[in-house]
Amino acid sequence: MPCEDQTYGAMHKDQSDQGYWNLSPRKSFSCFLFISVLSSPRNTHERDVIRETWGKDLPKDIVLRFVVGIGNLNREEKDSLSREHMLHKDLLLLNFNESFNALTLKVKETFQWVDNNVDFKFLLKVDEDSFVRTDALMRELKLKTDIRLYWGFFDGRALAKQKGKWEEKDWILCDRYLPYALGGGYVLSCDLVHYVSSNSKLLKAFKNEDVSLGAWLGPLDINRVHDPRFDTEYKSRGCKNSYLVTHKISSMLMREYNNNLQKLGHLCSREFQVRKSYIYNWSNPPSKCCERVDSSVP
Repeated sequence: MPCEDQTYGAMHKDQSDQGYWNLSPRKSFSCFLFISVLSSPRNTHERDVIRETWGKDLPKDIVLRFVVGIGNLNREEKDSLSREHMLHKDLLLLNFNESFNALTLKVKETFQWVDNNVDFKFLLKVDEDSFVRTDALMRELKLKTDIRLYWGFFDGRALAKQKGKWEEKDWILCDRYLPYALGGGYVLSCDLVHYVSSNSKLLKAFKNEDVSLGAWLGPLDINRVHDPRFDTEYKSRGCKNSYLVTHKISSMLMREYNNNLQKLGHLCSREFQVRKSYIYNWSNPPSKCCERVDSSVP
């Protein structure tokens, strides 16, 4: 069933715990693109920078929410977030305990809330230190199908972490992660968000939220689109005017990019590349998918 169908869930209430594609009969509001920004409770400054730059004056068909877990916050912290939400109307306060190890749970909870409350076509998940070209992204999305789309910058050759803060003790599937779109920014069509939401109790949660999503969607017949214009690795590859999402940038650089767009009409005052990108080769095995050999790739 298509994810905008609101009758199926109402007709099958008695099977709500069994249906893998259980659909909510009502939605609170609708939009074309829902932007989920994973945010820490105390990072008011980071949220304000986004509100003043790329998140300012968004068109009506885009809804942006900063997702914050409030389960382990004290009364003063909750009151502060409530005041912030009353002022800006853009917080999504969910009842789970915030922690570094709860990122995957945060994504699950976000997908469930959006699936249950929003009639949408696409979801963009980004971090607080990501800059989004919403205008260019929307132009691209208007041309894409809203069926089984998983769009971002993919990696398929990453070895499972054996130590450090990203150690995955429960990863026993193989010695490498399944191909996944990096978490600095990726887009999902509404049906894939619905799939994760409906099956959330069955899905194994790993420490990396983006690795987890790649594993959850691994066996599905979906459209994985690798796009170098998503500069979403663990550090930015530089600045290219073609970038749709840029990850790991400072508040100062976020303001600079926004000023460039306003005054120059493009993202970069000077285009540059600090390391090569790649085109994902889907015909090769994942271990050989991603060779950085072409400097012309953004």
